[in-house]
Amino acid sequence: MTGPGGMLEAELVLAEAADLARDGQYPAAVELLSGGPDDPAYLDLLARVHAQSGDLDAADAAWAAVLRLRPDDPHAEAGRRVLARIRSGRLRRRPVRRKLLAGGAVVLAAAVVTGGVVLATRPAPPVAAAQPDRGLRAELDRLHVAQSSAAAAKTAQQQRLTDLAGALAAPDVTVTQGDGEVVVTFDQGLFGPDAISPDPAGRAALEQWASVLKGQSVRVTVVGHGVAVAGGPAGGGSTVSLARAASAARVLATASGLPLTTFAVSSADQTASAHPDGGPEANRTVTLEVRPS
Repeated sequence: MTGPGGMLEAELVLAEAADLARDGQYPAAVELLSGGPDDPAYLDLLARVHAQSGDLDAADAAWAAVLRLRPDDPHAEAGRRVLARIRSGRLRRRPVRRKLLAGGAVVLAAAVVTGGVVLATRPAPPVAAAQPDRGLRAELDRLHVAQSSAAAAKTAQQQRLTDLAGALAAPDVTVTQGDGEVVVTFDQGLFGPDAISPDPAGRAALEQWASVLKGQSVRVTVVGHGVAVAGGPAGGGSTVSLARAASAARVLATASGLPLTTFAVSSADQTASAHPDGGPEANRTVTLEVRPS
């Protein structure tokens, strides 16, 4: 499920499945989740439903599937640790509670009152109705709260990045949204051969783009790029690339009105071209990694 509509549909399915599980309708919750995508959020909730219903093997398998999709997932790892503690006896499961069914049958306790013989009655033996393991459920609910908070924070962060990417779009640049930053790539080179200061066209491009930074609460890493020369190192950064980043940062700070401390500088590895399919001129440039502050 992709896009805002798909994300909303996925959230509704997860919410419905969680409500079913809270009401003890575990088979219905499992059926609803089993038809979902091969997604960590679905599989994690499926694992918790299996665990609450007492199917620890299925819960462990679902959390293992989460870890195959997202290694080191903290919630899946924590869930499997809970199951391991139960299996080892270090976390005791509470006894299964039982309910009396309404209107139980009558049981003979003595005899019928007929000619001086007494008839006594008592409720029928209780019929087992398994309830969720409260200790396990409390632990899983705690994990769910942590996961929900983390998911909400991630969603909010991604929305901030989406908004930021829209604000940073401008002519003559390409804007790409990453997991934690927005990357801005200039379409044309900004520096002449071996130069560490932008050429006139490069300075104009930097100043033009800097106008979108005005008033933004951001942190910007300026990454300098260069072109590997014959006989020089094939990898690693270079002093020329770093100097280009520093000079571009000064131009951006002046043109945007943001403090110079807003900008950090670094040198790209010489194997990391800004324009892999472009020539040397296009790669004498800087790229910008912009993050909300």
